[in-house]
Amino acid sequence: MTRQRIKAYLFICITIFLWGISFFWTNRLLINHVPVFFLIFTRISLAAVILFIVGKLTGSIERLKSKKDVMWFLALALMEPFFYFIGETYGVKLTASPNLSSVIVSSIPIFGLIAGVTFYREKVTAKNIIGIFLTVPGLLMVVLGKLGFDLFRSGDLPGTNLPVGVMFLFMAVFSAVGHTVILKKMTQSYNSFTVTFYQHAVGAVYFIVPMLMFDVRNTNVTRFLSDRAFWYPILMLSVFCSSIAFMMFTSAIRELGVTRTNTFSAVIPIITAASGFFLGIESLNWIQITGIMIVVTGVILSQLRSRRS
Repeated sequence: MTRQRIKAYLFICITIFLWGISFFWTNRLLINHVPVFFLIFTRISLAAVILFIVGKLTGSIERLKSKKDVMWFLALALMEPFFYFIGETYGVKLTASPNLSSVIVSSIPIFGLIAGVTFYREKVTAKNIIGIFLTVPGLLMVVLGKLGFDLFRSGDLPGTNLPVGVMFLFMAVFSAVGHTVILKKMTQSYNSFTVTFYQHAVGAVYFIVPMLMFDVRNTNVTRFLSDRAFWYPILMLSVFCSSIAFMMFTSAIRELGVTRTNTFSAVIPIITAASGFFLGIESLNWIQITGIMIVVTGVILSQLRSRRS
């Protein structure tokens, strides 16, 4: 295994860890009634500012090489964070079932496999395919094992709309896959820092309108800006889970490709569950532990390369 490949696996592991623990910082903000669009906008715009300052000081931000690249960056940010966060947020809200939402989002590696082979002719073996499909039942056991495999728990709450909610969740899935497809293309022309900066800068602009329409009009957001309890988690999300994590994810995409990188998304709920366990917030039973072992086995199989490679 080359040094570059080892570096890519290190980066994707750190990224998945950061995204896995990001739930705790996000949850801290949400339980304090921070509006969703305001939260996302602040997190992304702050990350863009940090990246801009660091980029200017280090000269890491490259100039756009073509007018067509503007459209690609617009599409990149549209896929994620914009469409993905909207799809995931409203999907969970309308189905009122985090369990069902997690299961649908866990299909990202499968659609990532299709996208990687279709758009970039990425080579996959039978072991890779088996590994990718193995992550789904394993993740089912992790997410649902504690609740008796009840997918639709809380799904009958007032205001829910299951069909529309499922559509929003699949919008999140396809947006995540579309994001990695475009991201792979952009890494062929720009460094990771440049791609991450433009993605966050454009993404922040996208969220201005929904934030003004749904949050600023109905909530006194200034009280959050003057609250120290708001700034610690939002800084953690901006610096680590957005700026650093997305740069590492971009570097991993360049080296590992769409298929293999997307498979690691199945590990995110496991990181969250394991973190909760070690922090004493959650407990793990034998079904969940078995599911974790299955997912890890699936991810390992998905990364194996043929002997010819």
